[in-house]
Amino acid sequence: MYCVIQQIMRKKPDPYGEYKELRAYQNQWRLDESKPFTWAWERTGGRFERPHMEAYKITLHQSYREGGVVKKRQYTVCTMSYYAICESWWGDCIVGAENALAEKVGIAPAELYELIEAKLGPLRERLEAEFHRSPEYIAKQEHERIIADHMTAQNKFCSKYDVDKDEYNRCYDVFGVLRNKEYLEQIKAQHKARKEAERRYQKTWRSTYERYTSGSYSIPLSSTYSEDETAILKQFYRALAKQFHPDVNHDRDTTRELQLLNRLKEQWGV
Repeated sequence: MYCVIQQIMRKKPDPYGEYKELRAYQNQWRLDESKPFTWAWERTGGRFERPHMEAYKITLHQSYREGGVVKKRQYTVCTMSYYAICESWWGDCIVGAENALAEKVGIAPAELYELIEAKLGPLRERLEAEFHRSPEYIAKQEHERIIADHMTAQNKFCSKYDVDKDEYNRCYDVFGVLRNKEYLEQIKAQHKARKEAERRYQKTWRSTYERYTSGSYSIPLSSTYSEDETAILKQFYRALAKQFHPDVNHDRDTTRELQLLNRLKEQWGV
């Protein structure tokens, strides 16, 4: 049993090249009329042309003897374009059908993957090295970096000022350019006022209740958990902090979860 990869030529070019530009624009609608419009982003500028017309047909060949004559069987795995090999995994082409194919050729699924990967791996490395030098790939990497930096800055802003991501988007665009300084100062002032109100409340609370600390209405001023209980609460906090950390939640905003978790941390005294 051996794998063969045959280069063929496509009749039509791949139309799904990366967009050339990333553009920031201001939304023209809003749910809250009292607040400024948010800044959004889109991929634009037309797509990069994809000049490579090559495609690669992956087949498995099996030799056997019948009546003293050597014969061959051929099994088609899939055909992938130049760009598909550079951007995706060939195994996606046979997901759900790999067991049937492996049974047909008489080998285990794991052996099937190893056989194809051993043949395709060097070709993929060569094509990827070439593709990664292209203007399209370089532009794509830059766009992804900009978007990742935007999400990181957004999460830090929301955590710092205890606001949702729309508030950040009312101040900054995807490139981190400050678009509404006046509204940013408003957010900062509101945050400062909330913190000051919390500080005054805590001061009043302590002043009001500290004389009851030895009575039946005692409200503790510090954590009353035992060392063992505090250690367990620390484990809870670390597990939840890891689960909702922005670095592992690229596709969703976990600001509210982190805000609640930080409040619990203060209440637990950990």
